[in-house]
Amino acid sequence: MTDDQCIYCKGKMEHRLWVQCEACPQWVHVQCIPEECLSGGDYPSRSSDIASFECGAHGAAPARLALKGKRRRVEVKEEPERAGTRRYRLRKRGPLDYIALNEGQDVRLRHEHPHQEAFGRCFAKWSGQGRTVTSAELLQSFGQLREPVLVADSERSGMQTPAMDVQVLADVLGADYPLDVMDVQSQQNERWTMGQWKEYMHTARGVRDRIRNVISLEVSHVPEFGPRIRRPRAVEDNDLVDIVWPAQPPQEVGAKPKVQKYVLMSAANAYTDFHLDFAGTSVYYSLLRGAKQFLLFPPTPHNLDAYKAWCDDDNQGLIFLGDRLQDGVAFSLRPGDLFMIPSGFIHAVYTPEDSFVVGGNYLSLRDLSTHIRIVRIEQETQVPKKFTFPKFERAMGLTAEWLLEDLPKRLQLVTQEHAAALLDYLRDTRLKYKPAHYHTKNTMLARLAKALGTQEPETES
Repeated sequence: MTDDQCIYCKGKMEHRLWVQCEACPQWVHVQCIPEECLSGGDYPSRSSDIASFECGAHGAAPARLALKGKRRRVEVKEEPERAGTRRYRLRKRGPLDYIALNEGQDVRLRHEHPHQEAFGRCFAKWSGQGRTVTSAELLQSFGQLREPVLVADSERSGMQTPAMDVQVLADVLGADYPLDVMDVQSQQNERWTMGQWKEYMHTARGVRDRIRNVISLEVSHVPEFGPRIRRPRAVEDNDLVDIVWPAQPPQEVGAKPKVQKYVLMSAANAYTDFHLDFAGTSVYYSLLRGAKQFLLFPPTPHNLDAYKAWCDDDNQGLIFLGDRLQDGVAFSLRPGDLFMIPSGFIHAVYTPEDSFVVGGNYLSLRDLSTHIRIVRIEQETQVPKKFTFPKFERAMGLTAEWLLEDLPKRLQLVTQEHAAALLDYLRDTRLKYKPAHYHTKNTMLARLAKALGTQEPETES
């Protein structure tokens, strides 16, 4: 019998409420403890309702689960030679995050991320700065949009979603469908099945063992969802991958990156720490159920430098990055809201209620230089390939070819800064790209450099 296996049901159902014996390392499911071992009242639904637990290996009684009440005191039996003295003990802390402890991080509560209070303060500081636009304004001014916005009339944006919830997902995908589930306290992913996630989300909030998040379930390839999810028209019209990717891509190009349509599901109190979306992609975000709070900061030199330093800090998990960033903006989202985040915004997200979201990522010509800048930061901070934009190098090569197909018309769609950033990025000799319409990558780059009025080195690749 291991310490993390319930001594009653012999199981390890992680989503259920656990309690640890105060006299030894043994953990058990609260609901598995025999009813006669409760000190009174019903089974607790939250760890904060538990005063103490002692398993049956340490005394005459099989076990004892003491519950908190109004100034409830928990009597702890003494060993025989000291039984004349009565001691009382109050449980002062919730269950600890032993994953974090094993990783050498600070002690954390299971049901609240340690940055939650700091997030609340920072959120209040930057509240009231957010901008709201209409769907027509979003479409007309997309090229000039440089700040996150809430869309006032989301029903006119072109965004459409089928009826979806956790049960529908499980029915369509199947109970064995694999997905990554983030443990909020450790900010690490675990491999679960859709069946496990459904059971977790259908468990009462107070009984769940930990706070968890699903933020990487892409469904554009699922027939029941992909074709029926329609992105906002502003996104459909400006998604760079859709613009430059061949309708019938050759084998060496392959299918489009699967980043366009995600389902995101979060338990109440979930928190996603500050991050940049891969390649600084822009985001559309449609909240179907629940509530969300976003705290965002623009990709200024100061903020990006602070972000890089934070990523490289050995004590990253103990630092609330929001206190080191400037020019923030905060948004609260409710069901029916459509939220748009431009490229490169550093952001953290808090979930006050169980939430269900449909959203996605996209590159755009508007943000070409920012995308490339963020990719360089990902390289400098050694972001694992799994968490980078799929086929980004290929997308940039295809963008260069697309621009060159109709000169000078298409080149006028991007600023000199964007075009120069693209050229500089593709010049990297470590980047291998085989053009469809040029003999070599360097031949293509020489043509692009000439169009920009710059000189390209005459070397082959």
